[in-house]
Amino acid sequence: MENVDYKTARLMEVLPETPDVNTYLFALEEEPEFAFSPGQFNMIGLPGVEEAPISMSSLAAPRSNLFSHTIRRVGNVTTLVAALRTGQKTMIRGPFGRGWPVEEMEGRDVLLIGGGIGLAPLKSLLLHCLADREKVRNLVLVYGARTQSNMIFQKDLMLWQKEQDVRTLYCVDRAEDRTESPLEIREALVPQCLEELGLEETNTVTCVCGPEVMMRFVARKLIREGYLSNRIYLGMERRMRCGMAHCGHCQIGAKFVCRDGPVFSYADIARFADVIL
Repeated sequence: MENVDYKTARLMEVLPETPDVNTYLFALEEEPEFAFSPGQFNMIGLPGVEEAPISMSSLAAPRSNLFSHTIRRVGNVTTLVAALRTGQKTMIRGPFGRGWPVEEMEGRDVLLIGGGIGLAPLKSLLLHCLADREKVRNLVLVYGARTQSNMIFQKDLMLWQKEQDVRTLYCVDRAEDRTESPLEIREALVPQCLEELGLEETNTVTCVCGPEVMMRFVARKLIREGYLSNRIYLGMERRMRCGMAHCGHCQIGAKFVCRDGPVFSYADIARFADVIL
């Protein structure tokens, strides 16, 4: 669904995740319901500044106009969003893009792999799978970050760790000196955590989101383990400006990230020279 019209969203709540990442709960003002699919994104901005593409980190609920974005402060737009106070408004366009392949997951094992803030676009997919748990077989979440303090959604991570319907595996590049954590975390890189997951490799849909260099090594590791390249999906959010494939900034080979993605199969996008996959 493409929508070129601006909408107004009111900030309802701010949830700190890390020192430079917050989750923002918004309510759409003009409409009583805001429908979107896991993996889609909004263009978010304020008058007088450019926009930034941000994926939804919540699950769309029927008859609800609420949605969440999990945002790191890295530029003009995200810094201004971070300065918003509860009750203030921002402008959005969306939702845009092709999301995660939820229909392809039915009857198959599902493996979700996130790195750093890349867990945010996967959260809506995980919530979708848990809400319709009988439609997928085994469900596994692998999540890694530089350190534990860089991990987002830590309350959710603890809940998912206890959840019977999903198996979790958390890792960090470097363990920190701290009091014992309730999270079960190993010191390892994400690709090192992808063996013996108990999944049927040729019948698994894998969704990966994180830094491109991480996705490169993850995808190649999965293929060596027997996973199919056309069932490995990557979240490629980068360089998007207009959200409608008009400006050309997000073009990768013959594809536009905003229109043809941001979710691509590894088999489809690894052939282009301007990705590091």
